[in-house]
Amino acid sequence: MQLTDILNTTKTVLTPDQEQAGIGTITITDITCNSRQVVQGALFIAVDGHAADGHDYIAQAFDKGAAAVLAQRIPQGLPPEQVRHIILSKDTRKDTAIAAANFFSHPSKDLVLVGVTGTNGKTSITWLLEQIYQSCGITCGVIGTINIRYPGTTLDAGVTTPDAVCLQKTMHDMKFAGVTHVIMEVSSHSLDQHRVDECEFNAAVFTNLTQDHLDYHDGLEDYFACKRTLFTGHLGPFSDGNRGKAVINIDNDYGARLAESLTLPVIRVSADRQDDNRPREAEIKAINITDDIHGLKATLDFTGVQTPMQSVLTGRFNLENILCAAGAALATGICPESIARGIAGLKRVPGRLEKLDTELNRHIFVDYAHTPDALESILKTLSGRAPKRVITVFGCGGDRDRTKRGPMGVIACTYSDVAIVTSDNPRSEDPDAIVDEIIEGIRTRGFKQIDFSRASAGENGYIRITDRAKALALAVQISKPCDIIVAAGKGHETYQVTRTGTIHFDDKEHLTDACTSLLTPRPWNLTDISNALGCSPVTASGQKADMKTTVFKGIGTDSRAISSDMVFLALAGERFDGHNFIADLAQKGISALVVRQGYLDTLDSDQKSVLDKTGAFFFQVPDTLTALGLLARYHRMRSKARIAALTGSNGKTSTRQMAENIFSQHYDTLATQGNLNNEIGVPQTLLRLADIHEWAVVEMGMSNPGEISRLTAIARPDIALVTNTHGSHMQGLGSLDNVARAKAEIFEGLIPQGTAIAFADDPRLDILVQGAGKNPNIAQVMLFGTRSGSDVRLSQITTTDGETTFLLSMNGQTRSYTVPSPAVFMAFNAAAAAALSMAAGLDETDIAKGLEAFVPVKGRMSVKHLDNGLHLIDDTYNANPSSMAQALDVLNRLAGSNHGIAVLADMLELGEQTLLLHRQVGHLVAETVPARLLLFGTQVAQIREGAMEKGYPDAHIAMGSKQELGDILKEETKHENWILLKGSRGMAMETLIPLLEQLPAEKAD
Repeated sequence: MQLTDILNTTKTVLTPDQEQAGIGTITITDITCNSRQVVQGALFIAVDGHAADGHDYIAQAFDKGAAAVLAQRIPQGLPPEQVRHIILSKDTRKDTAIAAANFFSHPSKDLVLVGVTGTNGKTSITWLLEQIYQSCGITCGVIGTINIRYPGTTLDAGVTTPDAVCLQKTMHDMKFAGVTHVIMEVSSHSLDQHRVDECEFNAAVFTNLTQDHLDYHDGLEDYFACKRTLFTGHLGPFSDGNRGKAVINIDNDYGARLAESLTLPVIRVSADRQDDNRPREAEIKAINITDDIHGLKATLDFTGVQTPMQSVLTGRFNLENILCAAGAALATGICPESIARGIAGLKRVPGRLEKLDTELNRHIFVDYAHTPDALESILKTLSGRAPKRVITVFGCGGDRDRTKRGPMGVIACTYSDVAIVTSDNPRSEDPDAIVDEIIEGIRTRGFKQIDFSRASAGENGYIRITDRAKALALAVQISKPCDIIVAAGKGHETYQVTRTGTIHFDDKEHLTDACTSLLTPRPWNLTDISNALGCSPVTASGQKADMKTTVFKGIGTDSRAISSDMVFLALAGERFDGHNFIADLAQKGISALVVRQGYLDTLDSDQKSVLDKTGAFFFQVPDTLTALGLLARYHRMRSKARIAALTGSNGKTSTRQMAENIFSQHYDTLATQGNLNNEIGVPQTLLRLADIHEWAVVEMGMSNPGEISRLTAIARPDIALVTNTHGSHMQGLGSLDNVARAKAEIFEGLIPQGTAIAFADDPRLDILVQGAGKNPNIAQVMLFGTRSGSDVRLSQITTTDGETTFLLSMNGQTRSYTVPSPAVFMAFNAAAAAALSMAAGLDETDIAKGLEAFVPVKGRMSVKHLDNGLHLIDDTYNANPSSMAQALDVLNRLAGSNHGIAVLADMLELGEQTLLLHRQVGHLVAETVPARLLLFGTQVAQIREGAMEKGYPDAHIAMGSKQELGDILKEETKHENWILLKGSRGMAMETLIPLLEQLPAEKAD
């Protein structure tokens, strides 16, 4: 083909000198962007890429026989004759696509071409659609992440979507191999870099869009705009006047936006239940869905035409993938019955991973991959996304193809940091002999064997351990936070076939048990307990107990949940007394009990005799709650973990969760669960410390002076932080200054060289700093906030209805961060968490990743967009004057004045200032002007009075029971209303949420 024919419709223009020399009539034998692939007579296109600049290889291309070069500039030093053969282009990326299409005769015009784009699900959809086509007898090809394949040919794919030359050549080759339908994964990079220009798509699928490739794209909107070009620029109209069809998953917000914006034919798909009055309807949807471990079953509804569907795939994401594949098939002429038949025919998808749900901070997968291709597919997928290392446990089956053993070993070592070679289903073969053959292949490629200790230290290589149970346990033991662990080969199988028969063996069970073992705290013996409590055990009759070698796995305070291998500690509260259950527990085998001094004296001789027969012995202490703290302190001090403790009037739980997310990027981290932040909860948290834990993030709450002092004496933190001081718990403290003094008690227990952290913007900062100054162990006092001089300085806070973005300056660097919450105060919580992390030696990257992973705690400024069109601000966990003000501000900002509905309840524990502080909340209501104010409780009358004092209309206020308020909400809510639910924990305002969720869409509208 002549050069001018190849460059036809490009923006290139030959110079007069080139015209005169007849450059345009040169015959081109090949076309490439890779100088290493240049052959005699080829056209080499110099592309300025991200990793390399093709202009640097122009001379090399000419040396290898290139007949001409397409470039954006002419390098210096080339001889005149070579310069004459360089045709200049304003954009070689765009012109590459045109030239390649011309050279290969525009193959997409003669093919049914389907493009699949989106962040997730592309590969699964291509495999599903391929199976649908094949079940209809259609010869198809696939261009995707895993490989390029068509009958008789399978090629490795270096990237999701190849460069334009490879793409056009591949479709050309597919066409001449008899392929009629081609399925292509289309990446955002390929769209941005014009790789798919000149491709005429008959259908294009949009799966979803989530955060990805933001190192390349300028934010999610730019990423979305790039994806959108597949639909606006590549679906025609074509030369015959036809246009391709868009297949869009509208369960994704970006998909819904895309579908609404297009003027071309659109097939919407949805796995959500569709209501008659939902604003947008799907052309393909799933109903009567059953989803379990065995797969998916549903009825596919093609706008009234229904057909049953079943698949071996499981999970909601796979249901969406199935619907997208069904949409693409329908768009290209396949009938519903054939679509369902093809879906049912798909038996596996490379990368069909099942992730285990464990408390250990690891990404643990089991997969059925037991062939070289399958193993390579899953490990390629995971290694490209691994936050840290990839640890693979694999083997090869006996009585099967022996030639794959060495290659599978090489693949595992190539794509893993640590490959553990073990047994699979050895069947009649010797499992050690199978492992020998795998390792023989590994050694030929130079991979080295490592021992267990060096594997945990980060050395790469392979480990031999034939026992699969020990291999799986070892993978967990040597892993670090955020590592990926893959157990390949057996997947869902719950058995192992050996020479002696079939035995029960489940990879998931073994991996879960290994995680549980690592998270199990160090056991207790009687000496440990005696040393912690400062007393020795005695029998029920008062005799000195034998200091047996008995080992106990933990300390329990709940008689309903304790097991016989635990120590029972009897707590006494206002409504319960654990001492009442001791006799029954002793009969059930509980042998070690911690009781209050004098308890044994309350027993008669018969009761003591019965207890003596059970072999129970007792540790008598002045106060069992104090004893719980002593045990927790002892356990904390024998642990290697360091402690980050925090308290404050507001933001404790959100800050703790953010800090946990950040710490977990680098360390095995324990954190407070739920509201276990008091004199029972904090010891219970510390007693969960296991040897694997490197840090614990411990939240401390209080109601009265001295409580934080006692808690910090137990926890002995390395770092202690006060988020802020506001008007909470005034009933027990009396003044805001006393609140600050009580919170500052957290600094008393800091260990030597500890770090104290305080809120720079706090009006009572001086009190906090003075409190820290009383402890000579403190090495430094750090500040966070908006004030200059803060160690972590917060600035430029911006919010939307879904997130808050801000800048944090620390260690001389400023960086933007985002948390998924519309509340401004979440930025302050994030700054506090960042300060804790900075004090622990974590860097900005860990902080960014941790904040990105943060999910607002249930009931703490959690925004929910309900299916019926209502918008809920769930801030029901607790309330004080400061958090009331913040919540009303968010309602006003999101809903606007005279649009939101504020449903408020009492603020508890405010002491003598209760009436005043509730009245002041009423003043805030008048300032923010919600459309309606609904009140529940006994103190909210003062909110009403305060609102009316400042001019808020009484007609807009209603007080009553939850039932009465619920009736008002049912009657008066309208479509797109924003509703704030807020009150102290004891008011349980979250009970109104189901009512709002169940409100019919037609009522809300």
